[in-house]
Formats: sequence, C-alpha cells, structure tokens
Amino acid sequence: MKCGYLGWIIDATPEFSLGKFFAHARLVRVSADEDVDGEMHIERNLSWFDTEEEAIEVAQQWAFVWICDRDGSFAGRQFQSPINQKGTSAQTPAGRSAG
Repeated sequence: MKCGYLGWIIDATPEFSLGKFFAHARLVRVSADEDVDGEMHIERNLSWFDTEEEAIEVAQQWAFVWICDRDGSFAGRQFQSPINQKGTSAQTPAGRSAG
C-alpha cells in the first residue's frame, strides 16, 4: 500500500510470515532538482498483526511521525502512539517498542 505525505512516498506493504502480517515502512523522497540525490529510509519489523489492514495502518502512522519529526512539522502528531483499530496496543517483537 503506497501513499504520499509531505513530499515522501510511503510504501507500507506488510510481509506475511508465520501466519502474521509484519508491518514495514519504506519511505522515498525524490527531489525535483536533478543535481540532488533522493533519500530513502526503511524501517523493518515495526510490529506484527493478524490482519493486513492493521499492519498497514501502523506502518503508515509510524511513517507520518518519522516524517514530521524529521521535517520539524507538527501536522502528524496525532499519530505518535501506534494503536490498531481495535484500540489495543500493537504487538512488537521481543526487545522492540511499537513507537
């Protein structure tokens, strides 16, 4: 699932393994200036979920916060705490936090 946000392209397509959807975010920013290199950031294993929709939502929310923190914008602050649609905290791999 790809979307655009503040000049970045966010690919929040999860990976499926062991019966779970693993949330990932791949962010790409391409400059209109041909002399400036684009930027890319990949965040893996944000958390895992039973549904693809939950994994996409958390990856997108994480990406919104990462972009806003990096660009100094406050537009995405409502996404600071990744919560799935059921209102429960995301599951995370051992030793990692969801935020």
